[in-house]
Amino acid sequence: MLPRDFASTSINVFSCVNKLLAMLVGVSLVECASHRLNRAVQDDLRNHESDLAEVHTLMIKLRTLTQSAKLRIKTTLRPVIRQDTRWSFSFAMLHRYFKLLEHIDKEDDDIADVIPGPACNRRLLTLLKDVEYVSKALQGSADMQDVREWFDALLPLSRNSLTIWAQVLIYPDFESGCVRVLHGNTYRHTQAEKAVLQPFAVTDTVVPILDEEQSSSFVVRLQKRRKIASRVQKYTLVRSIPPTSIIVERFFSIVRTTFGQERNSLHPATLEQILVLHQNVSYWDVGIVDCFHNGQILLVDPTYLEVV
Repeated sequence: MLPRDFASTSINVFSCVNKLLAMLVGVSLVECASHRLNRAVQDDLRNHESDLAEVHTLMIKLRTLTQSAKLRIKTTLRPVIRQDTRWSFSFAMLHRYFKLLEHIDKEDDDIADVIPGPACNRRLLTLLKDVEYVSKALQGSADMQDVREWFDALLPLSRNSLTIWAQVLIYPDFESGCVRVLHGNTYRHTQAEKAVLQPFAVTDTVVPILDEEQSSSFVVRLQKRRKIASRVQKYTLVRSIPPTSIIVERFFSIVRTTFGQERNSLHPATLEQILVLHQNVSYWDVGIVDCFHNGQILLVDPTYLEVV
């Protein structure tokens, strides 16, 4: 569901469910980095709600027929309003606002009262720094080490959601252990990190070369044979663990095109069903829809559907 449709306590419920499933299956889970960044930015946006409301009011005013006609004379850019489905809509609205700012007639009596002031503009410019670039980078080929470095640089934004020991994390020892492996600091692993990374551990045995020459003494040869082979511990496949779900990022990327002006009146539950069906379009067809519409019983394996 959309963020406006449930309280923050639902996040804790989902975390408990995921933790229980992970315990039953016997695997460790990695909290989605995009989800953590999303929560952190949502917390930060609450501190700028009044400024965002002013820009949103101006954008709505610029979408009227009179103001839209005036803008078409000066630029091809159209006003963008924010939506509640994703925090990136707020950043898109701010980007468009600053591009339209030079084309807005500040002496127009119809919009003079709703144009944000210079102080508001400075605060919004600060808000745009770095966060959007990190969000776009998460959709690329990043690993957990990259995410850790980016989040450490963004710590002043929200320490509760981005730190290695954030409350939303189900297995913080697993994430910190993976980051140490990618950094090459396996010797600094704690006992908890070693235990949770044990399924990824591979031991390389290096057998020492024994000098069997006759010139060696009998005692020296025995000591060499008694030596225990040195063991070097490595953790394979850790670099292959994705810090975020690309499927989820692609799912939200289509929201901008799906949730258009013509669908503003849709109920959030209906919009969610449309988006989930669109994401899983390869698993259903007209025949399946017709069977459900006619009330026929149809067995569908729920594991085929992607979790988004």
